[in-house]
Amino acid sequence: MDQIGTITSLGSDKFLVNDTVMSIDELIMLLELERVDSLEQQLADELQSMAELNDLLKEANKMLSIARTEKGKLEGKGHSDMPPEMIDFFEDHDVQQGLSKYDKEHKGVAHGNKYLDDEGYDFCQNSDEWETSIENLKAFIDGLNSRSQVQMLRISSLIKKRDESLTMPSNTNNSLHQTNQGILNKI
Repeated sequence: MDQIGTITSLGSDKFLVNDTVMSIDELIMLLELERVDSLEQQLADELQSMAELNDLLKEANKMLSIARTEKGKLEGKGHSDMPPEMIDFFEDHDVQQGLSKYDKEHKGVAHGNKYLDDEGYDFCQNSDEWETSIENLKAFIDGLNSRSQVQMLRISSLIKKRDESLTMPSNTNNSLHQTNQGILNKI
């Protein structure tokens, strides 16, 4: 829809909008339809954001499954390296890996050619470290779920506003039709 420019009152319920003379009812309908367009764009943006959030939730749940599998392989002893995709996920989303006493004592020193995170800890995990990493992933997922709920409320609110904005022009149009019909019946 075209942007509404300057609105000028011509008196006696007439307005000049973009070189078009309109009644107050027509102007209200035009403004409500412009509002609908704006709400539609906001709704599309929110839905896109929700889709991205859902993708992130899927990826986080995949990482949680991998972490549980890795922990299970250890059967309480030894250690295993985090897979590269999990290391990237933890760093990209600021999820803290599980740390042991050894990690804290040897911060900045990699076991062999191990990769270190930004704080100088390796991504080599024993069973307890995997458990902590799993709990941190769960907390991250809980935060995403909370964001998702808030976003659903925003989407619901936008849908309600859009529906209300669609109703007003329809009601105005019906009122105009009834008024015109009444005038025609009296002639």
